[in-house]
Amino acid sequence: MKRLVVYYSLSGNTREAAQKIANKLDADLLELETVKAMPKSFAAQIFVGGGQVVMNHIPKLKPMDKDVNNYDEIILGSPIWNSKGVPAINAFLQDENAAKKVTSLFFLSAGGDTKKGLEAITTKLPNLRNKASLLDRKNENSKDNDSKIEGFIAEITQNA
Repeated sequence: MKRLVVYYSLSGNTREAAQKIANKLDADLLELETVKAMPKSFAAQIFVGGGQVVMNHIPKLKPMDKDVNNYDEIILGSPIWNSKGVPAINAFLQDENAAKKVTSLFFLSAGGDTKKGLEAITTKLPNLRNKASLLDRKNENSKDNDSKIEGFIAEITQNA
């Protein structure tokens, strides 16, 4: 089975988890990048990113260096912003073929309402079988992320 881990990361949390998952599954990695970059300051990121989420903004993505059609399965990684899905992930999921290939989802939260964010993403994933909820590394309970990733990988391999 040829797997691709697709993710969006602003602060590096999702990137770190994506790299661990890809390494354990011997999968390729694809980082989604928007044409228009987010601001550098944290306060501006919250303002702009939160506004994009509220307005259901779908940004343009930079060209991808991997063709999702060449993969059997996609593992999708996303932060949760403003208790909802991230605009870059929503842009990626506009490709129905890519959305159908997503069988596993891991998402990171700073500790807010993950239920709404998870619902916003999962409604777009008809073949989703595996989920993992991780915490931002600034959260004191993020020490459990590695064991959660191990469990997630076990689910992926068992459900393949």
